[in-house]
Amino acid sequence: MTKIKPGRLAELSIAQWQEWIAEHAQHVRSTPYQQEYGNEVRALVREALPELTAEADWLFDLNIHLFLLRKQSTSGHSSYAAQIAASETIQEVANHLVHGSTLDIAARQWDRLLETTTYIRETAVTHHWSPTAFLDIYVELWIQMIAPKADGNRIFEEELARLNEAEETVLAAEKADSTSLTGSTYGHGPRKTHKLFLLVARAWMQLWLVEDRKAWQLLEIAERHQLQPGHVFRFLSVLEEAGEWHRLEAWLSECATERIGRRPGTLEKYGRYWDAVVERVPEAEDRMWHGIKSQLPYSRSLYEEKLLHYRRWRQWVDYQLSVGSDPLDFRVKDLQPIDKEAPEALLPFYHQGAEKYVLLKNRNGYKRAVKLLKRLAKLYKKLKREERWAAYIETFARRHSRLRALQEELRKGKLIP
Repeated sequence: MTKIKPGRLAELSIAQWQEWIAEHAQHVRSTPYQQEYGNEVRALVREALPELTAEADWLFDLNIHLFLLRKQSTSGHSSYAAQIAASETIQEVANHLVHGSTLDIAARQWDRLLETTTYIRETAVTHHWSPTAFLDIYVELWIQMIAPKADGNRIFEEELARLNEAEETVLAAEKADSTSLTGSTYGHGPRKTHKLFLLVARAWMQLWLVEDRKAWQLLEIAERHQLQPGHVFRFLSVLEEAGEWHRLEAWLSECATERIGRRPGTLEKYGRYWDAVVERVPEAEDRMWHGIKSQLPYSRSLYEEKLLHYRRWRQWVDYQLSVGSDPLDFRVKDLQPIDKEAPEALLPFYHQGAEKYVLLKNRNGYKRAVKLLKRLAKLYKKLKREERWAAYIETFARRHSRLRALQEELRKGKLIP
């Protein structure tokens, strides 16, 4: 191999960079499925690399990682070692993207940056199997480096046209694949990966073109192609960082589906975005409640948390009553804010809990019922309704007069003489 003369590499295209990296990688002894492969490739390439500007060097290093990721991701059923190697490369790319002056790189390496995103797009669409990391890298390059430097909508419209063209190519290939005897070699996995990339990438272009409804439609389709909550939350974070609160409100309302996931962690994050919106757009609160309630029972913990955060004490108690919660499952400290600001709201909660425990017809149930009745006595006293309490406990004791063990517990608790 003839060593490239100093300065020559800076004149080459991204496609030529990738060819040059591939030529040097041929001399690596290990295979892409071994963990040391990435280090060996980088060492060989770096040794032969002529001096570049800081911006070109950053972009070249990114392309080394893209080369590695493509080599390490040749199958959806790779060995464990190969998966570890690919994961390490993905992490290195993530670290690489947060280092360097991205806007300076975009300004001084603009054409080559766009070529890099083209390389990623074409790789993700034409490669027999490509990881979703290609989508993540593509999106981050657009978010951090291209969109901030865009002058008008033209660049987004052009990229959207390319993505639409790629979609037509994939659809044509699928059609040919379905009628071909050898179509099974293409595999179910690649089609899913290709579609996810194209759908999410197109949604991003629609976001920047302020065509949110079209973006939502694309993401709705992407739900059938392994769309992850992380993909959706990236849209939300961009709108939050831009301070586009009304658009973020619309996105949060639209994405109150499986798109944001059903796990506690994703729902909590969803709730934090709503908090940010309501703080700036108070009239959005009603839509926040609609979005959270539409995901019940999955969003139960989030709904309860928000009811307490927004001091909706009566609604919180009503919800606990509706789902049959046990008051004793809550620490006294947890209920203190309600006890202080809306003590009467707790009355039905404690009453229902005490009655349910009596129905257990055992000593432990009676002890728990008395514990709640003692809380009720304090509440009635606090509300200055002692006469109503006296009438209630007298009626309660008479109604359950045949339950000897309960009567004993009531006397122990000094609720009756």
